[in-house]
Amino acid sequence: MSKISDFNAKTWDQWSREDFIWTRPFTPNQYVEAKNREIELILTPLKKAPLWWFDGLGKQVLGLASGGGQQGPELIAHGYDVTIMDISDRQLQADQMVALREGYTIGLVKADMTRHFPFSDNSFDFIVHPVSNCYVEDIEHVWREAFRVLRPGGVLMSGWTNPIMYMVDDQALLSENVPLEIRHPLPYNARLETLKGVEITLDSGFQFSHTLDTQIGGQLRAGFLLKDFYEDNEQDNRLGRFSSLYAATLAVKPNQ
Repeated sequence: MSKISDFNAKTWDQWSREDFIWTRPFTPNQYVEAKNREIELILTPLKKAPLWWFDGLGKQVLGLASGGGQQGPELIAHGYDVTIMDISDRQLQADQMVALREGYTIGLVKADMTRHFPFSDNSFDFIVHPVSNCYVEDIEHVWREAFRVLRPGGVLMSGWTNPIMYMVDDQALLSENVPLEIRHPLPYNARLETLKGVEITLDSGFQFSHTLDTQIGGQLRAGFLLKDFYEDNEQDNRLGRFSSLYAATLAVKPNQ
């Protein structure tokens, strides 16, 4: 694991201790509810992935950077065979806790998505990848590895952040007391910021904005065909008054 990934793993471990919204595992009631309704998969903060995205998919699914006991239980509740890959010990432990409590089996793999994915070619029918590639500097590597481990005809469901969020300071996004001013050129790169003397803390981790060229064009260059796209927003984010702040794509690995 790289130093940046190790730092980001510690960031997510800390957020888990602080009960950050994306680290809260399914409760028993949530799991029961999931089993008795149609699938509701979250890739971005508010909207759910369209139901038709799941039409005709096989059962083997990789939850890429999907630890935390949220996407995993949702998929298990609807009959999928799930493997979760994440860099955070506590996020993986959350999935293990829910699995033990509910009595199901789930694959848990601690791995760094900036490296070679620890799976053979053509291993999965689809990949669920909620917002998380903002913690990866080279996302084209992620797209290539996702393409490799998917079976022909498999799909990649990916959520990601609108890069405009990185033009302003984090505090300005949530606090009316901080001016909402453009402060950072794009693409934002936390690693390069440290070379200017900026200290990166566990409160944010090393984050990276990405261009549409690398988010969408990168998937196409990896070999995917883009099938669908939607935008989303976030509650209490001041910038969301002016623009959508998240997006999700459905991409297909062509049959060979």
